[in-house]
Amino acid sequence: MLDKISLKAKVLFLGLLVALSLVLLSWKAVNELSRFRDSTQLSFTLVEQKVKILTDITNAHVIFKTQVQEWKNVLIRGNSKKQFDKYSARFQKSSDKVQALLALAISKSKELSLDPQAIMNVKKAHADLRVSYLAALKKFDSKDPLTGKKVDKSVSGVDRPASKGMTELAENADKDFKEVISNNQLSMEGEFVKNKSALVMFSFIEGVIIIGLMLFIFYDLFKTLGGDPRYAAHVCNQVANGDLSIEIDLKHNDKTSLLSSITNMKNQLATIIHDVRSSSEALSSASSEVNSTAQTIAKGASVQAASVEETSASMEQMSASISQNNENAGITNGMAQQASKEATIGGEAVSKTVDAMQKIAEKISVIDDIAYQTNLLALNAAIEAGRAGDHGKGFAVVASEVRKLAERSQVAAQEIGELAKDSVKRADLAGKSLQEMVPSINKTADLVQEIAAASSEQASGVHQINEAIAQVNQTMQHNAAASEELSATSEEMNVQALQLQESVNYFTLEVSPLAKSISSSNSSAINNGSSSKVKKTASKLIKGGSNRDDDDDKFVSY
Repeated sequence: MLDKISLKAKVLFLGLLVALSLVLLSWKAVNELSRFRDSTQLSFTLVEQKVKILTDITNAHVIFKTQVQEWKNVLIRGNSKKQFDKYSARFQKSSDKVQALLALAISKSKELSLDPQAIMNVKKAHADLRVSYLAALKKFDSKDPLTGKKVDKSVSGVDRPASKGMTELAENADKDFKEVISNNQLSMEGEFVKNKSALVMFSFIEGVIIIGLMLFIFYDLFKTLGGDPRYAAHVCNQVANGDLSIEIDLKHNDKTSLLSSITNMKNQLATIIHDVRSSSEALSSASSEVNSTAQTIAKGASVQAASVEETSASMEQMSASISQNNENAGITNGMAQQASKEATIGGEAVSKTVDAMQKIAEKISVIDDIAYQTNLLALNAAIEAGRAGDHGKGFAVVASEVRKLAERSQVAAQEIGELAKDSVKRADLAGKSLQEMVPSINKTADLVQEIAAASSEQASGVHQINEAIAQVNQTMQHNAAASEELSATSEEMNVQALQLQESVNYFTLEVSPLAKSISSSNSSAINNGSSSKVKKTASKLIKGGSNRDDDDDKFVSY
């Protein structure tokens, strides 16, 4: 029945039993301590109340002495009004404090069901003393230097009952407090001895039970270990040091003990270590091949990435040129349209100029007629002046000058008329030229606009091509980084394989010839399989587009 219970369960049961015993012991200790605490708490409460009463009485006694001293100060220094008022106030204040402290002591004594009569007697004696002193102070004459002695003599012996009662009350309170302390100490010592005896007996019984169970479980533990724990530890240390060739001594028909399990573990571990050693050698060889292939791929990816970067830079330059052409075409289009508008406006201006020149020519012909008529009038005036004789000489001179001016005006008008006609012809010719130029300028503006639209489409196409090249560049960079990472990983794998070989070589094995042949065949198979897989993968990566994976069909080619 007990053999079916695991060691863990047995140890757990022992632990639970010890824990339960400790809990019971703790419960017993707490119970006894609780009783001891309650008893002690009651005693401490009584002592605390006694201390408070003793403190009040002691303080009252001390303040009473201060009150008596203030009374002496009144009698000695009271001839000064200021000093009299000062010490009289202190005397009454001290008296009030004494009465208050004695009242507190009486109240606390009643709470403890103690007889407060002695305190009440002292309180009454003190109150009578105050009345007597205050009555005597009424006879105090500040002008009489001997008034202090007279007043003191009048109340001589009045303070003795209060002083004696206060002293006896303080001594009795102190004596009562010491007696309570002594009784409490004896009571606590007795209670402590009683509780200690109960705990010792309870602990002894629990200890006997726990020791018996521990001996039984230790016997079963040795049986479970299969031998001495030190021998089991020695075997484990040998295995931990890598010696898997150690022979373990087992008892007859021992198949369930810890040493038997360690033996089986040692044999299985030796087989596993041998297989791991073979696999690590194959892994080291495969990682070397992967490293070489990854380096080749990394170099190719780096070259492709550089080419793509150069192509991307060229496309960026082309895109910039097309964008510049597009901008220039747009500017030219605007200038052509502006020139068309200005040519139209110029044609209209020339037409208006032709009209104005024709009007000027008409006006000049009118001026020519006026000059001709003026010339005739001047000629007639000269004839009439000649007929008048000497009286008409002055008029003849004027008429001659007017005729000359008229002739000059006529000549100038004719010249201006010829110039105006010539200007009209030239302006008319310029207007016709501008009218013929406007359609050409409009056609030029349309062509420039079409060129600008084509440049914009080219810029958009080049931008898309540039983005595609950027994606290809990014993909190539990722591939280069991935190949470099693969190379680094393969190097790390090779290092780990070498470290694994070193770790496996830590163990000392004893393998039969049959196991060696099986291990060698497994190692060669692993090496061949790893090499073929690595080479196949490397060839796929190097060939690239000719042997693309199925997923490559989803990639968009540009």
